[in-house]
Amino acid sequence: MSTITPTSQEVPSALSDIASGYMKTQALYVAAKLGVADHLTEKPQSSEALARAIDVHPGALYKLLRFLESLGLFSEPEPGIFALTTLGAHLRNDAPSGFHTQILMNAELHWHLWGELMYTITTGQAADQRVFGMPIFDYLQQHPEKAALFNEEMTRFIATMAPAVVSAYDFSSFGTIVDVGGGHGTLLATVLQANPQAHGVLFDLPITVEGARQHMATLGLSERCTCVGGDFFASVPAGDCIILSAVISDWDDEQSVRILTNCRQAIAPEGRLLLLERLLIPEEPAPPTAFLDLAMLISGGGTGRSQGEFRNLLAGAGFDLMRVVPTGTQRSIFEARLV
Repeated sequence: MSTITPTSQEVPSALSDIASGYMKTQALYVAAKLGVADHLTEKPQSSEALARAIDVHPGALYKLLRFLESLGLFSEPEPGIFALTTLGAHLRNDAPSGFHTQILMNAELHWHLWGELMYTITTGQAADQRVFGMPIFDYLQQHPEKAALFNEEMTRFIATMAPAVVSAYDFSSFGTIVDVGGGHGTLLATVLQANPQAHGVLFDLPITVEGARQHMATLGLSERCTCVGGDFFASVPAGDCIILSAVISDWDDEQSVRILTNCRQAIAPEGRLLLLERLLIPEEPAPPTAFLDLAMLISGGGTGRSQGEFRNLLAGAGFDLMRVVPTGTQRSIFEARLV
């Protein structure tokens, strides 16, 4: 039996960098929340002028800016004068990357959950009840400002994936396409735009559906899309094709089977169920997205799954997994039909 021992008393810089991640997360959050990058868009400014503009302590702000300068988000062309870098521009509220929303959600929502990682690892239970006193999606319904961050982040993510899904899968045979847990409808809108024969049904929580209606109206799809609020643990709307995008990974097996069983009751006899999820391959080294499996567990008890696990899960709800269609993104399409 071999033993691996450190070859030096000095801590490797890579390990120190990992350990200090919490500092960087909070520094990024404070800068984003205060709008520092937005104030530097036009021209460089002194830390004192910035402090007056955003109403904070000048000396403390200077230390924050120096820290973020060391990370490459700001430069200091003259002592005490700070300018925005290309990297730092992602902190702007209007940055196309959506990083501003991501860092706000990480700090205001996920930060608290990850603080209870020890609880989750020792018990195997999600931390949302412990942190918020209720399931995370119930918490979001009661805190619209947090729900808005969540929906904005999911909309941005789905927007990067939707064109690839439409390219990878043929929706032309379906008359009614139901997107369960479809958020503001970014994916469904892309599918409908590419398939003029189809009518869409967007199904999500009532707090989310109004945003979906507005989105569909903006795209001129109101006539072809019905937006319905409800609870997929109770029922889902009927359709020829039912899509669940990044939904099943939020829940454990028992809850997932309940959702899928409701889909079974709603789907047409020759219809198709499409799960858009990450495909885990345990035989391969852990990918950069491996942290998501832990994140799903912490936040609500969900998990990523292998092809075999998806097959068994679907079978438990009366579906047969037909094939897995790669999209060239983080998500694959798991196509299933009624048994």
